Amino acid sequence: MNFPRLIFVKIFKYFQYNEPDGRWYKVYKLISLLNRECRYFIAPLFSYKITIDDFSTVKNFLKFNHQYHKAELTLDTKHLSIFVVEGILNQFRKIYLSHKYNIIPLVKKLIIGKYLFSWLDYFGPKSSSQIESLEIRYKEDRGEGFEKYLFKNNPFPISPDHLQTLNIVSNRDLDVDLISQIFQGYHHLEKLIFSYRGKYPIGPELNKFEKLSVLSHLSHLELDRVIISPNEFIEYLSTTTSNIETLILNSIQLKDIIDNNNNDINNSNNNNNSSIGLDFIIEQISHSKTIKTLKVLNQYGVKFPSIDINNIIDLINRNSTLETIIYDTNDNDNYNPSTSITSTISNDTINNQTLKHLKINQSPIDIHTLWISNSNLRTIRILNEQQPISLFENPQTFHHQSIRKLHFQFTTTLQSLIEIIQINLPTLTTIKISTQYNRKQYDIDFETIFTAISNNNNIDSISIKCSIKIEQFLRLIERNIKHLRKIHVNLEFTAKDIEDIGSKLNQNTNIQEFSLESWSEYRLIVDLVILLLECKHITSIKCHCYESHTKYADEDVLAQDLKLNLDHILNFQIYLNNHKRFNNISDKYFYSIQNNK
Repeated sequence: MNFPRLIFVKIFKYFQYNEPDGRWYKVYKLISLLNRECRYFIAPLFSYKITIDDFSTVKNFLKFNHQYHKAELTLDTKHLSIFVVEGILNQFRKIYLSHKYNIIPLVKKLIIGKYLFSWLDYFGPKSSSQIESLEIRYKEDRGEGFEKYLFKNNPFPISPDHLQTLNIVSNRDLDVDLISQIFQGYHHLEKLIFSYRGKYPIGPELNKFEKLSVLSHLSHLELDRVIISPNEFIEYLSTTTSNIETLILNSIQLKDIIDNNNNDINNSNNNNNSSIGLDFIIEQISHSKTIKTLKVLNQYGVKFPSIDINNIIDLINRNSTLETIIYDTNDNDNYNPSTSITSTISNDTINNQTLKHLKINQSPIDIHTLWISNSNLRTIRILNEQQPISLFENPQTFHHQSIRKLHFQFTTTLQSLIEIIQINLPTLTTIKISTQYNRKQYDIDFETIFTAISNNNNIDSISIKCSIKIEQFLRLIERNIKHLRKIHVNLEFTAKDIEDIGSKLNQNTNIQEFSLESWSEYRLIVDLVILLLECKHITSIKCHCYESHTKYADEDVLAQDLKLNLDHILNFQIYLNNHKRFNNISDKYFYSIQNNK
C-alpha cells in the first residue's frame, strides 16, 4: 500500500456515507477483512460520527453489528421530548440506554431536551459514560431554578473525567455562583456557553457572574443573548484565576453599572450607560494577558451599546496578547443606518505586532491607516472613502506587509486598491471588492484592476461582491490569467448570456473554483450550472440565487449531470435565497467536504 493510511480512511468514510439506509457501517467490517494492513493499521484510525435523534436513526445504527464501539455518537433528545406519552420515552430508554443495546458508552455529546432532565441519571457514575460535550436546555418559567435543580441532584451525574464543553440554554435567570460550585471539580471543562434561544431578543440574566472565577480551567467563554452586569464581568476578568483565551460576546445586554465612588448609574434603558459599561469591559480586556481571541457580535439584531473607536485603538495599543479582534455589531439585515461605533477627532497611532486578524464593521475611520510600524495582520479591510490615495504611492508607507487577504470597500474609485496590488506583496493571495450596498450596480471600470492582478503573480483569488457587468466579467475570463484559480462574482445575466459564460469558462482552464451570487431567475442559474459541469477543470461550483419567485428549472437534468461528473467536482452548492437545493445529492456525494466543516 503506497498511499498514506489517512487517505484510505477518507475513502472508506466516503463509502460509509454513500451506502443505502439500513446498510450503514458495514464498511468497517470490509476494512478489517481486506488484509492485515487494513485490519491492524487502517481500522483503528476509523470512527463513525453519528447523531441519534429518533427511533429510526438508532435502529439503523444498531444494524451495524460489528465493533460498533468505534462510533462517536451525539444523542440529541430535543425531538424525543415531543413524545408526551411517557411509555414511549421509557421504551426508548429501556431498549437503547440499557441492557442489550447499551449505547451510553458511545455517546460523546449529549443534548438534553427541556423536559428530559431525568435522562441525566442514565449517564451517572455507574453508566460508564464518557460525555465530552453537554448541552442542557432549561425552559421552565416557574418553579425551582436550573441551578437549584442541579444542586438538589448533587453530585452532578455526568462524570468530570471527560466533560470538556458545557452549553446551558435557559429561559430564566441563572445563579452563576451555584453553577460554578457544581462544576468546580470538572478540571477538563474548557469551554462554557451561556445562551438563550427563545422568542424574545434578550434572554436570562446571569447573576453573581464574578463567581465564575473558581473555574480556573476555562479557556473559552461565550455569552449569547444574555444580560450581564459590567461590574461583575469586569471583576471576573480581573481575577488572577481567569485564564480565558477565547471570549465571545454575542447580542448581550448590560445592566446598570456602579462607578468607583459606589454611586449607582441608573436607568438601564439608557443606551449611554450601557456604552459606559462596554467601555469599561473593553478597557479591562486591554489589560488581559490571556485573551487571544475577542469577538463582539450582534447576530440577533438587538439594541447594542455604542463604543468610541478610540477605546478600540487603546485596546490594540495596550494589549500584546490578542491575535484576533472581530467587532461586528451590525444586525442581520445589514441595512441598519445607525452605527454602534462613534468617534471623536483622534490623532492616535497604532503600534502592534501581535494582532493577526482585525475586523471592525461600521467604523467611522479606517483603523488600518493608523499603524506607524509594520503589523502582522493577515487580513485587512480598507474603507476607500476614508483612505487617501497618496498613502500607497510610496510602498514604505504601507505597514501591512504580511496580509494574505485584502477586503477593499470602495465608494467611487479603486485607485488605492490598484496601488496596493502593485506593491506585489508575496503573501497577498486574495482580493475581495465590495461596496456598502453590494447589490447596487456601479459604473466602475474594472479593467485596471484586472490588469494589476495580471501583473501580480501571487494573487490567485478574486471576489467581486458588488455587481459587475456581464461584459466586464467576460473580459476577465478572456484574459486567461494563469495564476487566478478562484473567482467569485455578483452577476446578473439573461438566457442569451449563458452560452457565452459557459464557453468562456470552458476555455479558461486555469479556473478551478467558481462561485456566483445573482438576482437572475433561478432557472437560469440551473441552466448555467449544467453547462459548468462540462468544464472538467472546475472542481468547485457554488451558486446563490436571491430571486424570490422560482420559475420552472430543469433540476432533474442537473441532478443526472452532477452524478456523471463526480470525477472532477469536489464541492457543489446551490442556494435559493437561504434554502439549500439538491440536498440528497450534495449531502450524499460531498459529505466529507461540506458536512465536516
